[in-house]
Amino acid sequence: MSAKTPIENRNVLIESDRALTDEDKAKFSYFGVNAKILPPFRILNPQNIIIGDRVAIREGCHINAFKDLAFIHSYVEEKYKNDFDEKDYIYNGKINFGHTCQVGRFLFMSCTKSITIQDHVVFSERVFVGDNNHSYSHPFVPIMQQPNKQGKSVLIGRGSWIGVGAAILAGANLGRNSVVGANSVVKEGQYPSHAVIAAPAATVLYRRHDHDE
Repeated sequence: MSAKTPIENRNVLIESDRALTDEDKAKFSYFGVNAKILPPFRILNPQNIIIGDRVAIREGCHINAFKDLAFIHSYVEEKYKNDFDEKDYIYNGKINFGHTCQVGRFLFMSCTKSITIQDHVVFSERVFVGDNNHSYSHPFVPIMQQPNKQGKSVLIGRGSWIGVGAAILAGANLGRNSVVGANSVVKEGQYPSHAVIAAPAATVLYRRHDHDE
């Protein structure tokens, strides 16, 4: 058996290119009837994750309910270690998928507090959902060694559709039956039900030639 990685010493990690086993499913807070997560996948702290009934998550997902990343503090240069506290790397992220959600390939979720996906939500491919962000307040410590900012809860309302390449950021709360357009970035805020949220329409910056072809 290979040695545990630093993140596995204080967290539960399921990472595989094979189907979830019954033992794997039992590690989740709840793993629903007729639910599936297709391999390959990477699930961090499944005990803090609810997968509702009939949820289908396609290949390549990374779903991270962060708990204990204090090992990162050990990488900080000794002269800067006292600028951070190990408790700043401790979280209690909880992720909840309601029932009958469909999730496209390569979903990436980053949770330090709370991400709630209500029932009947559909995700296209390559969607990012995060209730937190890297901090970068220290000028001399690499950003990857600084603790994440504590999360602001994310909610995606019942029946919504999240377009390909979209990013749902900390503090975003989407009402039911909302549509998020392709490659859109949804920032912190309250979005009403039935909203259509999209990046600005494409514009012509300039023409290289004046004549039509």
